Amino acid sequence: MDGLEYWSWDRCCSKIRGLRGRLGFENSEKIEFLKLSLSLRDGSISDELIKGRKLSPYEIKGIYCILYGYADSSPLRETNKLISFRQVPGGRFYYEPFAQRVLRPLERAFGPNPELLVEAGKVLGGVKSGYGDFSVKIYSLPLVPLTVVLYAGDEEFPPSANILYDSSVIDLLSTERIVMLSELTVSRLRHALGFIRRD
Repeated sequence: MDGLEYWSWDRCCSKIRGLRGRLGFENSEKIEFLKLSLSLRDGSISDELIKGRKLSPYEIKGIYCILYGYADSSPLRETNKLISFRQVPGGRFYYEPFAQRVLRPLERAFGPNPELLVEAGKVLGGVKSGYGDFSVKIYSLPLVPLTVVLYAGDEEFPPSANILYDSSVIDLLSTERIVMLSELTVSRLRHALGFIRRD
């Protein structure tokens, strides 16, 4: 994963601070997305969904890596042309690791109750979409919408998942960072599912 030990706040802070007021982020001391809040002062990240939860070093370094790459982007309009992961550069070659890191956890979390996908997505600011049996469009980053799709299983077939991207994602994130952002989004959906069930 791009050698995650490489992604420290000291290394990334100047680039990430450059996101303030850019690429859809507010002009404030915080970077907020997916109900996470990153302080531009010291790089600390708080979970606005599960109060008091401490993020793992893996999560923190992954977020730094994603934002570091996003900061190199130029603002783009959405094309409204959806593509699958196989259509991003190298996506066919990397599809199986993508499926293991992103799609299988999504299927395990929501397969038993696929209708909860939309409710979990709404917790993250998403809106219901019209793909598959259940789907939700979530802005995982301000200019990067992910449409998370679930097909409910039946007696013959297990539930299956997919993620669709606006084709502009290719110019905003590297393929590896697309995987990382998708993995983070699925993790946040799983957290949102737990939040729904507690309520």
